[in-house]
Amino acid sequence: MGLAPDEARALARRPYDELVADLFASSAAYTPITTAHTVVSGDRYRAMKPTEQFRYRRAGREAQRRLNALWRQRLATTEGCLREKMALFWHGHFVAWTYWSNCTEQYLNTLREHALGDLGTLLKAVSRAPAMLAYLNNQMNRKDAPNENFAREVMELFTLGRGHYTEQDVHEAARAFTGWGFELGTAGFVFHEHQHDFGAKTFRGRTGNFAGDDILDMLLADRRTAEFITRKMYRWFVCPEVDEDFAARMADRFFTSGYDIADLMRFVLTSEHFRDAAMHGRRIKSPAELLCGLDKHFALRFEREEDPMFLQRMLGQVLLDPPNVSGWKEGEGWVDSNALMLRLKLPSALLNMGQLDWEEPGASTGDLDKMAAPDAPLRDAQGRLFRTAPDKAAFLAQLDPAITNEDLFDLLLQVEPSLVLRAGIGRGPLMERVLEILSSPEYQLC
Repeated sequence: MGLAPDEARALARRPYDELVADLFASSAAYTPITTAHTVVSGDRYRAMKPTEQFRYRRAGREAQRRLNALWRQRLATTEGCLREKMALFWHGHFVAWTYWSNCTEQYLNTLREHALGDLGTLLKAVSRAPAMLAYLNNQMNRKDAPNENFAREVMELFTLGRGHYTEQDVHEAARAFTGWGFELGTAGFVFHEHQHDFGAKTFRGRTGNFAGDDILDMLLADRRTAEFITRKMYRWFVCPEVDEDFAARMADRFFTSGYDIADLMRFVLTSEHFRDAAMHGRRIKSPAELLCGLDKHFALRFEREEDPMFLQRMLGQVLLDPPNVSGWKEGEGWVDSNALMLRLKLPSALLNMGQLDWEEPGASTGDLDKMAAPDAPLRDAQGRLFRTAPDKAAFLAQLDPAITNEDLFDLLLQVEPSLVLRAGIGRGPLMERVLEILSSPEYQLC
């Protein structure tokens, strides 16, 4: 999500291939993210009075907030950053959400544990995750009343992509997943044998007494799954405009390796295509990347623990709370008129004024020029005020007080500064120049 100045200078002196090797080495170990949860069984929850259920869900929301904060800390840490960045990609691919915080924790750690493993293991683990089973209603998928939600999305969004399956395939796959459920209290997968359809099924031209894993194996055996996922990975890691030749090479590598994710990422990161300067700065930073980058530099601390989640909501990406089963609209979807003004104002507001008011999404912005001015706070319907305690001193201590603008550009930007930025930054105080760069359109790119 970015490097501190000291890190950037140290790494710049090392060979590229050595840096890639270290990236994988530092991400090899997996440590789960955990927090405290108020946990009851499904029967106990259903027996609660409405007021008790409300308090239980509120405690779950607090635990979700803690998980959000703990993962943000990991995302802003250099050690293990490839695993976390890869897990963030899978979070937008295998989309799930649930009220139950212990199930959210299990889902998050499933993504993180298998982020650099093999796709088959990840797919089967996510398909059994209680958060996924709850989100796509497979808990209600029973032999006498098949629910097709999960079966449809596992083909359309997770493997083949739209147009490569039939409605009959959806129906037959749903039968194979009957009986897949979970226990709320343990966040564990449960196979309800009495609810499973053991009859013969015909799926994509093959007939047999297929179970859920058989369906997943057949989807993995289709090269279209490799093509669909690698194109999505290309847009996430390289460029929104897909280079068809390189994407085809990625798909071939992924498929023939048995869906080895780490092998594919090594192939991408060491390729001349990825290292081509023309590929740099083609992506718009996601809100998570933008916020974690600022946190990386300035160790942001918010006065209220819930404020980072409100800020994520305003920017359009709340970790562990996707908008729908398709995930977030990426690229230019991050920067509608409201979001762009907020993103450009964000560094100055958080680091200079130490506070930020914001506009509700979709609300009238009024005078956009005034809204973008450094001294014009954005205000929501409740007048929420964000106060932060950024560690500017620690950041500035990593810089030579006489550092040139060109060296600041090299440290903070991944693209060449525009003539407008070069002309406007001037020779003012160091922190003022840093803020000018962080508040520029160029800083939005990676």
